[in-house]
Amino acid sequence: MTEEAKTLIPSRVICEERALYQVQYGMDSIVWAAISGKMKHQATGRKDYPAVGDWVGIEIPNSADRAIIHAIAPRKSTIYRKQIGSSSDAQILSANVDYTFVTTSLNEDLSERRIERYLAMAWDSETSPIILLTKADLFPEGIDEIVEEMKTTFPNVPIHTLSSDAFDDADFFVQYLKPGTTSVIVGSSGVGKSTLVNFLTGKDRAEDQIATKDIREKDGKGRHTTTSRNLYVSRFGGLIIDTPGMRELSLSDHTQGVDTQFSDVVELTTKCRFSDCKHETEPKCAIKAAIADGSLPLDRWESYLKLEAEVQHGLAKQDKALATEQKRQWKKLTEAGRERGFAKKKT
Repeated sequence: MTEEAKTLIPSRVICEERALYQVQYGMDSIVWAAISGKMKHQATGRKDYPAVGDWVGIEIPNSADRAIIHAIAPRKSTIYRKQIGSSSDAQILSANVDYTFVTTSLNEDLSERRIERYLAMAWDSETSPIILLTKADLFPEGIDEIVEEMKTTFPNVPIHTLSSDAFDDADFFVQYLKPGTTSVIVGSSGVGKSTLVNFLTGKDRAEDQIATKDIREKDGKGRHTTTSRNLYVSRFGGLIIDTPGMRELSLSDHTQGVDTQFSDVVELTTKCRFSDCKHETEPKCAIKAAIADGSLPLDRWESYLKLEAEVQHGLAKQDKALATEQKRQWKKLTEAGRERGFAKKKT
């Protein structure tokens, strides 16, 4: 441990807004902070910056209204997605999380394919995913059938239903939100995340509540309410992170997550006659046989192919970005060497 690290105050990031971070140290001391110039200079990507849930070391200069973040502790888990646009960088949603609540509403926008994406992201971070089917009150009939179908599709993930007018009956939260745990809620816009967070954090008074918005009737899709990531203490003692709704969830290097979510498909590929089987015209292809007998739904196979291609594309972009960064670093070192050489000649 460096001398600088010994003098830093251990804190946790509880809110992120643009380039500023709200951190808490001690029991209830909270201050806004910015990263140090050294950290910003050494960062090569978004993962080198703090995120909600991170443990950081801060300095609070005398007579300053803002703290400085000098260090980020090693993370036990990182939940992230590919940055929107052409960048190969990642957008961190939360860090040091135990459970990921994948939230989706029981309306026209319900999509198993989208849930697969969220689960791949959760599995990749090595957190434990839980599926929350919200707004069950909008679907009073046939909900049991939907749940059973979801359990068949996602057999290794706990699935719970929620009604906005019956949150008090959701006693299953006790087993996940125990003191000492951190959970994150992810999902599309308008699925009820903010309403859920209001309940979980005990914000019963109107002036304390996080703003909420109804879904659009014309297409069942939601509208953004939460615009920043925040960490709260839940009524059960555990910590909960609220995140903005995502209209798009793109994967990058989530290879492990995709392989875990589609472990049955990956296992089938090992049973093909040829190790380099393309699953197209080759004889004794286990994938084609499974699709033919119905044991592997065609849309699940197509979803796997799509996400696998997305991950491979992301890995290729990262390799290219890494090569560019290495070239930039070598150029910087070469220029610094030349400057030292010129300085020697002058002396």
